[in-house]
Amino acid sequence: MILTDKDIKERGGRLIIEGYDEKNVTAISYDLHIQGIINEDKLEDSYVLRPGEIIFIKTREQIQMPDDLMGRIGEKNSRMRQGLSVSGPHYYPGHKTYLYLRVQNITSGMIKIKKNDNIAQIIFEQLTGIPEKTYKQQTGASFNDEEQYRGLAKYKDEYEERMEKLKDTNKDLDEKINRIYANILTIMGVFVSIFSLIMVNFSNIKSENMTKEFIIPMNISLGIVIALFFGIILIFINKANNKCFLAVYIGLLIVLIAALCLFL
Repeated sequence: MILTDKDIKERGGRLIIEGYDEKNVTAISYDLHIQGIINEDKLEDSYVLRPGEIIFIKTREQIQMPDDLMGRIGEKNSRMRQGLSVSGPHYYPGHKTYLYLRVQNITSGMIKIKKNDNIAQIIFEQLTGIPEKTYKQQTGASFNDEEQYRGLAKYKDEYEERMEKLKDTNKDLDEKINRIYANILTIMGVFVSIFSLIMVNFSNIKSENMTKEFIIPMNISLGIVIALFFGIILIFINKANNKCFLAVYIGLLIVLIAALCLFL
């Protein structure tokens, strides 16, 4: 059963123990207002949300849930139409706290929010009975009496570890994708180089200058260009930083350059 305006007014300051104002009672809910916007653990009076940005706000209302009620956060139609998505947890019986709500800009433009803005509503639901353990009686009630924003509270280490694992997974995936692109580029480079070598020799096959003194330096020059091209791919893109590979690669370049000098 959901409490109506009469029920909310009757309980009044026993539900909203800080910031209660009867004019904020609606037919089946109570309107919530911004006390401050949380930015780097500080409360600010106003904030401009960029497209897609998420931020937390603290309400000026502090609730104290009776043992026979639970609170559910609902969005305001006006805020939804503005392009704000506002969400919050369910507030269990025995939960006493200021409300910390997550606000996201789901539009492609900027949206400004500020202190005292009407941001969401809380709906009170009657329970069939009193739970065996209310929120304040639970040993893991990290967010009870939350005067100041506690972030992840006791869940911080657990969630940060998961986030780090996710970052490592994303990093590995990015590296694999980069290697795939690099290998594709290497294969394309092989075909282009072979094709260029064949075409240059073929185009000069009937030329009067197609002599031994011309063919050998020309192909050595092409070999140097191809070697430099593959060096760039393998060293900078594929990150082939193996010392033996670098030694062989540098040795090959020296041999090609020396051979070119002999035939010039």
